[in-house]
Amino acid sequence: MQESELIELWRSYDRKLEENLTLNRQNAAAITLMKIKSVVGSMVPMKIFVIIVSALWLSLVGVVLYRTYDYASPFFWYSIAIHAVILAFVTGVYVYQVVLIYQTDLSEALVATQYRLAQLKGSTLLIARLMFLHAPIWTTFSIQQRMFQHPVWMTVQILFTIVFVVGALWLFFNIRYENREKKWFKFIFRGNQWEPVVKSIEMLREIEQYKTDGQLIT
Repeated sequence: MQESELIELWRSYDRKLEENLTLNRQNAAAITLMKIKSVVGSMVPMKIFVIIVSALWLSLVGVVLYRTYDYASPFFWYSIAIHAVILAFVTGVYVYQVVLIYQTDLSEALVATQYRLAQLKGSTLLIARLMFLHAPIWTTFSIQQRMFQHPVWMTVQILFTIVFVVGALWLFFNIRYENREKKWFKFIFRGNQWEPVVKSIEMLREIEQYKTDGQLIT
């Protein structure tokens, strides 16, 4: 066999090996995308449950606000109104997340999946930030006018509310993905409404690694 034939045979083998490696990377990436869709999809049932319960609760709160408008304490009425507004917004975010998950397509470009996961991550953090932000209203809705006639009770109430406000603001500004490794963050964010997001992001990084290693994914 001629030397040129040996060289060509070697090059042919090298090309086939590279094609097989590329195909293996493509298959691995496709399987990982399927896992991401499955993991993210596992969040849907709980989100739908939260949406239904929130809608029922908002309906009840709406009735209470309507019927108590003329005689309720301003602290009660406005506290519950703020709660209703924030909860309505949060419920809307949950609906957006469900739509986002159902729109995920295995055949879509990798950048589209990256965008959806980024939106899912950001909106999940936003929900938590808003829920903590409106926590202080649970210390104000029960305030009565006669409390202002008792300095001791009024002082206790003010201090109690300030503690909640400071805590709520601290959490609102510190609940960020960059703090995910901190103990308090892990304590708050656990369960099937956060862990699937983190797991999906990690799997997406595996696909990006395939791309770095020579995988032709767009």
